[in-house]
This record gives sequence, C-alpha cells and structure tokens, in this order.
Amino acid sequence: MRLNQITAAATDLDRSIAFYQLLGLRLIVKSPHYARFELPRGEATFSLHAADGPIPRENAPQLYFECNDVDFEVRRLRQAGVVIERAPAMQSWLWYEAWLRDPAGNAICLYNAGDNRRYPPWRSDPAPDAKNLHLVIRDGEYWAVVKADGEEAWRSLQARYGDYKASLGPFDLYALLALLEADWPDLYLAHEQAIRTFAAADEQTMEF
Repeated sequence: MRLNQITAAATDLDRSIAFYQLLGLRLIVKSPHYARFELPRGEATFSLHAADGPIPRENAPQLYFECNDVDFEVRRLRQAGVVIERAPAMQSWLWYEAWLRDPAGNAICLYNAGDNRRYPPWRSDPAPDAKNLHLVIRDGEYWAVVKADGEEAWRSLQARYGDYKASLGPFDLYALLALLEADWPDLYLAHEQAIRTFAAADEQTMEF
C-alpha cells in the first residue's frame, strides 16, 4: 500500500494555489473547485478542494513537509511575507521543526529529521542492520535474494547463477519490500514474511 495523496480544504482556491507553489509544489491539475500538485521529491501528491464554511484550526489534520534545510526555507518564506507561527526548533522527538499556516488556516510543519524520521530510537521494530540485499532476476523457475556487500556484487552474482538475467540492489529490507510491492506485487504478497525472516537470519541466500 502507498499513500497517494493528501487533500486539504481551501477557502480561496487561487490564494492557496499560489501559497503551495511558493512552498515549491508544482501545479498539475486545476479546476474551479480542485487543484492537485506534485512534490519536488517522491511520488505522493497533494491536492486542494474548495470548501464552504469555516475550516477548523484546532484538533484538525496537520500537514508535514520534509526539507533539507528548514532554516533556509523559513528565511525564504518570511521574505515572501509568510508568517511563521513557531520558529525552527529541535523537538524532544528529534525532529527540527517550524510551523506556519496556509491561507485557509491549515497547520503546516516544515521539518528535517534525518534517519530519525523512519528509525527513531524508540521505533517498535528494529532498523535494518545493513543495506546488503540484492534481488537476482533469473531465467529459471526461481528468483533469489542474496546478501552481498558492495555496489559491484552483481559481478559475483552473474558468475554464480547460470540463468542470471539481472540483479537489483543493494537494498535494505524496507527498500527491497517497497520495490517488490510496486513492481512485482504477486511476489510481494507471496513472500513478504519469508523475506523479512531471511533478512534477520544468518542465511545468505533465499530462493523463491
């Protein structure tokens, strides 16, 4: 499963479109009551819909946009006249955050968290120990996942498998599962749990 998009309400669609373009989003769809944007990075999109009536400011969804340099973005937006409600600060959950609102009053967080975005110290499941998983695509009945170090591991994999077609990697566990889910969903559904078990085990090769 992937997050496709988030849709936020807008009281003045044109003002909100201009605001999100200022943030760096690229407008790809516009109608009298709806707009959709692509993000500079990643595949998720963001959209707006024109709403009647007040938009709640408290106990409402919050929008998070990850930035490489939060301080730079805050300076840039302030120079453009955007009010920053909370200046950049490091939080106890290890995210560096600043807060503002769009023209409709939706709360927006600009943040940078580095590895702590996905792998904070209190995460319930462990972070992958290594980026060493290679998916070996073969002509034969089986494919394989192999643990091997280095970007050039494909050379040894090619020599190892007579029916070698290609290999992809190295991946950590979560990146490999994301690839399978996106490109080979049947394989993902059939072997997800086995791949998770293999990644945590001492075995070096898994065929499926």
